[in-house]
Amino acid sequence: MNVRPVPPTASSSSYLRFDPHITLLSLPANSSLSASVLRDAVSSIQLSLDIKFISIDIGTHFFRSVYIAAQLTPELEELHMHVHKKVGVEPRTPKYPHVSLCYITDEDAQQGERKAFYRAIEPKIRKEDDGVSIDCGELTEEWMSRFVANEIWIAECNGPVDDWRILDKIPLQFV
Repeated sequence: MNVRPVPPTASSSSYLRFDPHITLLSLPANSSLSASVLRDAVSSIQLSLDIKFISIDIGTHFFRSVYIAAQLTPELEELHMHVHKKVGVEPRTPKYPHVSLCYITDEDAQQGERKAFYRAIEPKIRKEDDGVSIDCGELTEEWMSRFVANEIWIAECNGPVDDWRILDKIPLQFV
């Protein structure tokens, strides 16, 4: 799904391109933890994770501008707690688990851009008994209400989104 206003209605700092993801662990920019320590923290996780969509919400923060709220399963909760315990940090992952659909600056949000984005995708959202589906297709309908996470990525997310770097991808076995 690639929903962007044409012509652009927001600053160039909004609607950045990024890989959809669930942030499992967030560390301060000055953290001394290496990628190998992070890899060790998730090495015992072997099975893929079922990610089910509960709702699509408008957030109040750049990194949670408009996002898919996912169901917190026992497996996701265990993974979250396990990784934080292994690296010895307190969780700093608001609204966990969620998948951001876009990043919109606070300045653009004050002009109504987050609400405008939600209104633009609203026809592509279908409420279901126990969650939501979203049409991710561009030319034909491609409804998704879940996905299987089959990798854990270790990324360095310091500075502008365009500068984020994927340091490692840890494969998970498909269930």
